[in-house]
Amino acid sequence: MEQAMLSPTANRQVELYPNAPWYFALAVVVTWVSFSRSYFAHLRENDIYHHLHGAFVGTWTVLLIIQPILYRRRQLQLHRRLGWAGAIILVPGILLGGAKMMQMMIQGQATYPPGIVYQLSFIDATSLFLFPLFLGLSLRYGRRLPLHARYMACTILVVLPPAITRLLFFIPWFDSFGKSLNGSFVVIELILFVLIADDKRNHGRIWQPYPLALLLFGLLHLKMNYAGNWQWWHELMDRFAGL
Repeated sequence: MEQAMLSPTANRQVELYPNAPWYFALAVVVTWVSFSRSYFAHLRENDIYHHLHGAFVGTWTVLLIIQPILYRRRQLQLHRRLGWAGAIILVPGILLGGAKMMQMMIQGQATYPPGIVYQLSFIDATSLFLFPLFLGLSLRYGRRLPLHARYMACTILVVLPPAITRLLFFIPWFDSFGKSLNGSFVVIELILFVLIADDKRNHGRIWQPYPLALLLFGLLHLKMNYAGNWQWWHELMDRFAGL
């Protein structure tokens, strides 16, 4: 394994997305700017659940910045330890926190436009499935860098739509929640198209993570516009909120 990492082929793989830390750092900036009005401007008013949820997701993003740096520096043992620590400690916090946010949102639906919480809860529930799916596949292919790195990159795409939705409100044309929400998924899909094209152009093939992610995000994008009208989903979410 160690010899493979030092081979010429591995060296080319190490240069896969050499600017990855900067891309993940951009995700942090997008999140900070987009939540500047709704969260950071009201820190004292937010409850502990929102703080913990933000802390877990933020720490995961910071971990994604650190990990490729460690890999390029051949600090492989630390890379693995941090990766497993993140999977064991941060991921349960992200999933439980996301579920709690979803439950609180449904319980407080009187403060939202009619029916919108059921659409948002569908997005949240699907995201709580996609995040561990991409992470699990990344760990499954931990010894195959092209797959491992791409599946891990997909985890950040799962948590970005809420931030992008809020960021789009800074653009005058996005004058409704529906426009911004759909726009956020269009942005994610465009990112995946760019990544697929980059694979084909620079690596001579299309690796499976991004087409799979594009398919799953596309299905979520399509279904989320109808989920708010599903009576069975209303009933299921109302039961969940009552737990």
